[in-house]
Amino acid sequence: MDNNNKHGFTLGELQVSPSHNQLTARGQTVKLQPKVMAVLHYLAINHERVISNEELIERLWAGRIVTHGSVQKSINALRSAFTELMGDQELIAHYSKRGYQLTIAPRFLTASPPAATDNQPEIVPTAQTNNLMDTGGRGRRLKVVGIVTGVLFMLALFGYYAVKPSVMVIAKHHKTSFQTAIGYTNETGHERNAVPHPDNQHVAYIREKFNASGLGETESEIVVRDKNGKDWRIAHSNGSWFKLAWSPAGKHLVAIEVKRNDGQSFSPNFYEKPNYLYSFHIFSLDLAHNRLIEKQQLSQWQGRIFSVTWWDENTLEFVAKQGPNSVTARYRYSTQDQSLSMLDELEGATNPVASAVLNKKTALASLYKNAIQIDFLQEDQSRISRWQLKFSAVDISWIPDGSGILVYSEDARTLLALYLDGQQIQIPLTDSKDRVFSRPRYLPDGSGIFYTEEKRSSNIWLMALAGTLSRLTENTDFNYAASFSPNGEKVVYASVRNNQIHLWLVENGQERQLTSQPIAKKVGAIVWSDDGEHLLYNAGTHLYHYNLRTAATSLLLSESDKVEPIAFYPNAHKLVVLKSNHELRNLWRIDTQNHQQKQLTFGSVGSAVENSGDVFFQYASEPGLWALRNKNDALEQVTPNLAENTKVLRADSGGVYFIQGGLCRESDIYYFDYATTTTSTRVARANKIVSTTSFHPQKGVLQTDCYLAESNIVLLK
Repeated sequence: MDNNNKHGFTLGELQVSPSHNQLTARGQTVKLQPKVMAVLHYLAINHERVISNEELIERLWAGRIVTHGSVQKSINALRSAFTELMGDQELIAHYSKRGYQLTIAPRFLTASPPAATDNQPEIVPTAQTNNLMDTGGRGRRLKVVGIVTGVLFMLALFGYYAVKPSVMVIAKHHKTSFQTAIGYTNETGHERNAVPHPDNQHVAYIREKFNASGLGETESEIVVRDKNGKDWRIAHSNGSWFKLAWSPAGKHLVAIEVKRNDGQSFSPNFYEKPNYLYSFHIFSLDLAHNRLIEKQQLSQWQGRIFSVTWWDENTLEFVAKQGPNSVTARYRYSTQDQSLSMLDELEGATNPVASAVLNKKTALASLYKNAIQIDFLQEDQSRISRWQLKFSAVDISWIPDGSGILVYSEDARTLLALYLDGQQIQIPLTDSKDRVFSRPRYLPDGSGIFYTEEKRSSNIWLMALAGTLSRLTENTDFNYAASFSPNGEKVVYASVRNNQIHLWLVENGQERQLTSQPIAKKVGAIVWSDDGEHLLYNAGTHLYHYNLRTAATSLLLSESDKVEPIAFYPNAHKLVVLKSNHELRNLWRIDTQNHQQKQLTFGSVGSAVENSGDVFFQYASEPGLWALRNKNDALEQVTPNLAENTKVLRADSGGVYFIQGGLCRESDIYYFDYATTTTSTRVARANKIVSTTSFHPQKGVLQTDCYLAESNIVLLK
């Protein structure tokens, strides 16, 4: 059969033309290899069932010896084409050990071709029916053949159903396709973390405001809004409310308050492991009369809490660690007898990061090989199913009908429904590069989804050595990650404009756009080569090179770990990066020509900068300064006297420039002299509620102001 002689069809807004081996969407067209198109077409005509690797090989590679890798290569090519045309929308779901299925039903442009049968043989007559009984002997032979064929067919049918995997029947009573996004809170301010009440009439959320006079601290309150839009404030905190969850019957609301120990700053020091004080507050509410019946405050928890949910009406379940260096575990706390118990570790889920419970059915998210794994568990904690996701961090919550969970990855900007049987359906969000989405939660009736939408904008300031300030950018866009060139005459930064991320260059007071193609993910950091002709920057888990002479951008590295560029040696085809794996950050040297990688440190590195080929760095939460020599990759302690948890900004032959403090509470710019082991102030700053991105000894400081961004709660309907 000629695989190109097929009916055209659509998958949502995607137009598929098998006869031309091409896909079209949004005015763009992508060509496919014939075999890749054949795979897509076969999935389309069999879209109502999961297609195994074996079936695809048998049907599409008949007569050739191929492996599952050939199928996977075609699937990867399809996903790559879909991403190029339609972004991150997932059109092909993968079911572990079962196969593949389209997530959208195709619409054929002509009458739908009949679906191929599930590995059942086609019965084709080999002789004319009026000749079947032309002789008695031949008739008897045909009768015997018919009987044997019938027996074999029944045996094959019995065998098929004996080994056919059971199909999980899942009732779904919720929407995954939405028409509009409605502002639920439209006030000027910062509203977040909407949690719908089980009655479908009330919503609890958090409202915050920035206290600039309090060194960047926030004031936070919990609000319950009724169906008429009337707000009832039930609690206030000078710290921050962190998590909210209604009990199954809606009688109680648990809220977690986050603070630091008395005398400590509101945020950890640079590269310090977070160590907060968490307080559980349980509010028993009479919503009909806006009356607080009872409030319980549980003992403080020191360490870190990742998630909280209700096991039943009187028992909390949460994922947490006790202290910054302890392991993460699941706990349950009974509010009736005030007892705390740690749950047994689930086999294969040794690093839990979140749990969610609905009707005593648990969804447990854990990290496995630096990616999220989801376990669905029965009440007795026996496993229903286990599924692997491609994300490194997610927020999870149950779909109200119990068919699966809502999964959101902020890094990938992907929202999807993951069902008990492993099916995934992506739920489109507005593609706004200057906005951050978080905390999606279904309405109890499944008709909509609440989420938080935060609008980001910032300008870059240049503080001269004398302390005077001037704007480097003057717009309402999101400008960030600014970096001085080696001689200080140029500045490169990332900016979100017209919903696209690009690199921009400022030189002699004039700015111009560098990159011609939009950058897909948020830019992390930008470093220059020593000759000032090359840029290295990371976006997501990808590392890119921009050549200022040729204006060309190239992908240097695609990793599963997060990478941060530190140094680039284009002539030697080498670079040094910081790779993050969970809470560990280590230096790696990478040869971009032969793709060899070498780990250079073993521990956890804080900040790192390059000077004259060498990399100077500090281990997290340890005093001193180390150098990684470019000549032989030797490690050498430069001094033991530099204070711990500093952020090193720049190095020269005599010392290092650095700041102390933490996020949005930075110190002056200091200089540590190797010879005298003394520290002096180089730039004094009146405003410490800032974030520094670059420093140059002759030009000054590049920084952005810290503020609480405008944030609202949005309802997808």
